[in-house]
Amino acid sequence: MKLDNRLILIFIAAIGIYAIFLFLSAFSIISEKISNFKINYLPLILLLVSVSWIPIIIKWHFLLKNCELDVPLTKSIAVFFAGIAFEITPGQIGTLMKSQILKTSCNIPRTKTVPIVVVEKMYDLIGAILASIIGIVILGMDFYLIIIAILFLAVIFFFMYYRPASEIFFKRITKTKFFSKHVDNITEFHTIIQKSTHVKVATICILLSVTYWFIISIAVYYVLMAFDVNVLDYLTILAIYTTSILLGAISFIPGGIGVTEGSISGLFTLNGIDISTALILSVMIRVFTLWYSVGIGFISLKFTCGFSFRNN
Repeated sequence: MKLDNRLILIFIAAIGIYAIFLFLSAFSIISEKISNFKINYLPLILLLVSVSWIPIIIKWHFLLKNCELDVPLTKSIAVFFAGIAFEITPGQIGTLMKSQILKTSCNIPRTKTVPIVVVEKMYDLIGAILASIIGIVILGMDFYLIIIAILFLAVIFFFMYYRPASEIFFKRITKTKFFSKHVDNITEFHTIIQKSTHVKVATICILLSVTYWFIISIAVYYVLMAFDVNVLDYLTILAIYTTSILLGAISFIPGGIGVTEGSISGLFTLNGIDISTALILSVMIRVFTLWYSVGIGFISLKFTCGFSFRNN
């Protein structure tokens, strides 16, 4: 099955899931909430979502430069956005398309860029966990959630910095069907990983990732404001949104669709928002924070000729 057919199936599945979410809400509530949406908040929400990309674009370009890959800034940005189009793939594995684009357009071997894409996503995950922990600690939420998050972080850092463990891990993944085809130089793969996870590099990248989650959560806060839902403060929304994104990511469902929205709805309900409103809010939050970005990604994919070599 061609790549574009798979993406179409994901779009259809997303529409179906969102239709179910909205069906579970009373039609009168849906029409009331949509009609009461404060349109003056829309430019601010889209601006905040767009601004949230800045730190992670910087992180992506910084990782390329750190590994001495000479990619023009404009090309780097275009490739970054092209990768966003594939964030709706299971575990965001489709973002590895960035490696193919760089190989085709800049003649950079995939062995040099695949590990950068992997590390980039790892930093996004670490940033989400840290942002979630900050929200949970400040709000005094269930202590067990903090323990689970810290243990998860500990496992990630163990595989990053304990060399025998990292070597076993990366040797194992490079034997998988995908990596065995696209990573023909294991030694170079390890070298790039080590350069990209140096303490100084990691600190900068993690701070940029955390910044992204803080900004995107402000956009989520204003989505609630636009629907005149003001029962939650910003830190609560930060904890709810990042935790829901993490649950969607570990589900390995394409884009976390259904799991993330369900988590947002459930946590909103636990914090005093009625279930019908929570379901509507979860769908609208994902429209602004996921599908808006994916749309921009597909435009960039067209300009980077990503569709012309989809079979690779």
